[in-house]
Amino acid sequence: MENSMNQTRYICGCCKKELPEESFYVNSKQHRDNYCKECRKVVSRDRYVTVRSTQIANRNYPVITRIADRETRMELISHALQVVAESIERKRRKRWDEDLEKEEN
Repeated sequence: MENSMNQTRYICGCCKKELPEESFYVNSKQHRDNYCKECRKVVSRDRYVTVRSTQIANRNYPVITRIADRETRMELISHALQVVAESIERKRRKRWDEDLEKEEN
């Protein structure tokens, strides 16, 4: 009983509830967050959804599966396959060169 009376309480900057210290996150510099854990979770989820939807909306490349014209879609697919094949080849060459350097040393 005495422990709960001496417990430090803080007011959440979002919901304005008075809560015990354990209801707040503490960062790496030992500073207490202004929002309680529940409010911080809600705010973080909302920000994630907003940022994610904005990133998807601001894409500057086409989504291949949404292109109605078959010829254009096939051209984009073949280009994507070519880019992937070139990337794989670059990685193989890099690994091959690293292995040769190890053998020489």
